[in-house]
Amino acid sequence: MKKTLIVVAHPNMENSRANKIFKEEAEKLSNVEIYNIYEKYPDGKIDVEKELKLLSETGTLILQFPLYWFSCPSLLKEWIDTVFIAAYYDEDKVLKGKKIGVAVTAGGIASRYDGTSGLTIKNVLAPFSLSINYVEGIELPIYSLFGVMPDLSEEKIVESAKKYVEYIENNLQD
Repeated sequence: MKKTLIVVAHPNMENSRANKIFKEEAEKLSNVEIYNIYEKYPDGKIDVEKELKLLSETGTLILQFPLYWFSCPSLLKEWIDTVFIAAYYDEDKVLKGKKIGVAVTAGGIASRYDGTSGLTIKNVLAPFSLSINYVEGIELPIYSLFGVMPDLSEEKIVESAKKYVEYIENNLQD
């Protein structure tokens, strides 16, 4: 079975409340590689060939990040722009048929995304869904945690991190 690759994109992981705990819980899993792109590319210059090779060795891909103004942190956007386009045009089509998921944390409370104002997490993350489908990946359900800032308890974050691990285990590549 190929490993699950979790691309973590948080520009300040040490000060993260939820993503740091999610990462720590996911690190306990065997056959999972945590890949922090802010550590790998502090200069923002992405080695596309290296990333394509890594993706070719991956079964399931999960993009984990905090929601920043209804999108992802800038380095993840750059990573997707460069790596997904290269994967799409690469003769091996390394993302085709791969399970790809999005795990997102949001400072805003869940009721902000309940659809009453037309805003849902699925709407917000539509560009990710479109990108996954465009590269012919298999889209996994979104994993989300809301209300992280400022008052979600550490206990609730840890509880969600354990559910995140279940999400990962339930979506491992067959």
